[in-house]
Amino acid sequence: MDPHQNFMKWGEMARKFLGNDFWGDMMETMPSSGPKADVYHGHDEVLVLIDLPGVEDINQIQLRVEDDVLLIKGRVNPRHTHYQANLQERFYGDFERRIKLGTSVVRKNSSARYRKGVLEVRLLRAGMDTDSHTIRIRD
Repeated sequence: MDPHQNFMKWGEMARKFLGNDFWGDMMETMPSSGPKADVYHGHDEVLVLIDLPGVEDINQIQLRVEDDVLLIKGRVNPRHTHYQANLQERFYGDFERRIKLGTSVVRKNSSARYRKGVLEVRLLRAGMDTDSHTIRIRD
């Protein structure tokens, strides 16, 4: 049996033993390979803080809200490319993240601000709204 067939058979056995939702649940607990984010719920708004140190051109970051998910896409460039990294824990490169907000929001009254390496996104809480809306970032 070739390695691909072995892997597929192992995956099938794991699904039978652990359940169909195991891998999806497991992936939710894994650390993200992109920028770290926090989501806070206030009385009338949702606040999302996203660590983006090193972003020099905020226009390279795109934000979009769809249902109860904030989509963020962009690139973080390393600053010291003339050095060889000995330890590299900070995130660099292209990224795309889907951040669950946990509640519905009003898309048209949203705001975003980038300051001191942190992107702050504010969204007003609302009822059900299925439109999507692009958010402009100011610095």
